Amino acid sequence: MRFSQRRAVSRLRLLLLVATGVACAAEAGAPVPFPSEYRQWAVTKSLVVGPESKTFATRGGFHHYYANAKAVEGFRTGQFPEGSVVIDERLEARQADGATLEGPWTSLAVMEKAARYQSTGGWGFDLFTGQDRTRGASASVRAACFSCHSQRKDHDFVFSEFRE
Repeated sequence: MRFSQRRAVSRLRLLLLVATGVACAAEAGAPVPFPSEYRQWAVTKSLVVGPESKTFATRGGFHHYYANAKAVEGFRTGQFPEGSVVIDERLEARQADGATLEGPWTSLAVMEKAARYQSTGGWGFDLFTGQDRTRGASASVRAACFSCHSQRKDHDFVFSEFRE
């Protein structure tokens, strides 16, 4: 192959790689609606990320995990059906009289299984912070969520597990 042909092939590969990345980021960036009824769903587990954790600066506090009925089925079977929604509700932790108590609500991480999220394993990701329940995170934050959750492809991209 001549030099100019190799250069053209290299440019074509780069163009395809960029186009794939843009499509992936656009799909990962599709908004996930705020699930206002999530506190009526099953609590799959709760945990506290304390000051001793290396992730405390970004994930410190209480985490309550919720799942709608379809996601509960997915936790039991290992395959989450379309319409599954998994929530990580995050609250600050505060100390009072020797007890660790829930503090103010800080954020809600949401995963929704839907066909429109094909390039991100069938899951849409979003993060709601503050008082705004209509606007989630930026497309880059959503893409970062998928990047991290890709580590759990063998568990349908879900980190948490159902507490029996």
